[in-house]
Amino acid sequence: MEISRRTDYAMRLLAALVAAKGRTVSVRDIAQNQEVPYAFARSIEHALAQAGIISTSRGAKGGMILAKQPNEFTLFEVVECVQGPVGISVCTREEDWCVRAPNCRFHGIWQGADQLLREYLSSITFAQALGLEPRTDPWVGKIGDFPIIFDSDRMALLGASDPAASQDSIG
Repeated sequence: MEISRRTDYAMRLLAALVAAKGRTVSVRDIAQNQEVPYAFARSIEHALAQAGIISTSRGAKGGMILAKQPNEFTLFEVVECVQGPVGISVCTREEDWCVRAPNCRFHGIWQGADQLLREYLSSITFAQALGLEPRTDPWVGKIGDFPIIFDSDRMALLGASDPAASQDSIG
């Protein structure tokens, strides 16, 4: 999966709203300050409002304001609302995309990778991403019986065979 420009812009807009500390800010002002094309910002504003992450108001004093606190929504929610379903392969997102899926040796692997990606992005609130709250790293996920550990300080996925991923270092 590749994070789209639209998602990058959404993150910038939301970070600016967090910095506004509860003030309504015009879409045009945020777009200009964050170097986001205005048409893109309007489209993103609509998606974020539909997801309930922001509220919008019209008029001379209108604009955007956070509808949720930054610790009440995750990176996964933002990515999914502006970019669509999170996944690394269309074969895992669209059930009827490939007739070979039931017998494909790779389909389950792609599903596991999707699961890890969704769980990881769901484990980080927007407040944590901005450094407003501490993160709980290393993040621990699981595919079947195989533990997966992501240590953002080392920027590495660690498998169970890695000494740093032993049960003692997990918790």
